[in-house]
Amino acid sequence: MPKPNHKEVLLDAGLAAFHRRGYHATGVQEIVSSAGVPKGSFYSHFESKDALGLAALARYWEDRAKARALLRDASLPGLERLDRYFAALGYSEDGCLIGNFTAELGQLDAFREDLSRLWRQWTDALSQCLADGQRDGSVRTDIPVTELARTVLALWEGAVLSAKVERGPKPLNIARRTLRRLLAP
Repeated sequence: MPKPNHKEVLLDAGLAAFHRRGYHATGVQEIVSSAGVPKGSFYSHFESKDALGLAALARYWEDRAKARALLRDASLPGLERLDRYFAALGYSEDGCLIGNFTAELGQLDAFREDLSRLWRQWTDALSQCLADGQRDGSVRTDIPVTELARTVLALWEGAVLSAKVERGPKPLNIARRTLRRLLAP
C-alpha cells in the first residue's frame, strides 16, 4: 500500500478549514487533526501556517480553472459565457476563499501580493470574455472592458458575501440577472 502524501492531505484539510472557518479562526492543530497526520509532518511540508494558507489559496484558484475555461468558449457569445461561468461557480455556504482571504488578510504583506495577483488574473479573464462580447455584440461597448470586469467582479463578490449571510443562492441569482441586464447593449 502506498504511503499517503501528507502534504496533499494537509493542503486539503487546510483549504477546507480556512474556507469554512477563516484563516485566523483555524489553528495548525485543527488542520493536522483533521488531516490525521502528526504535527511534525506539518512543519516538514510547510514552514508556517502562512505558507499553507498561500498554498491553499493557489489550490483554490487552480480548482476553479474548469469554470474559468467557460469564459473562453468561443462557440458562445461573451455575455452567455459570463453567465454560464457564474452559474458554474454556484453557491457555497462558505463563500469564496479569495474574497474571504481578501477581507481577512488583504492588509498582511504575506498575502497581499498573491491576492493582488489573483484579483488581476480574475479581472483579466473576465475582461477577455467581455471584450469578446463587445466584438460579438452581446456586451455593451460604452464602457471599457477593464472597468466592466472590475464592476462585474465587485458585484459578484458582494453577492457571494450576501449569500453567505442569507445562507442561500438568492443573491447570486439576482446578481446574474442584474449582470445580464447591465451588460447587454
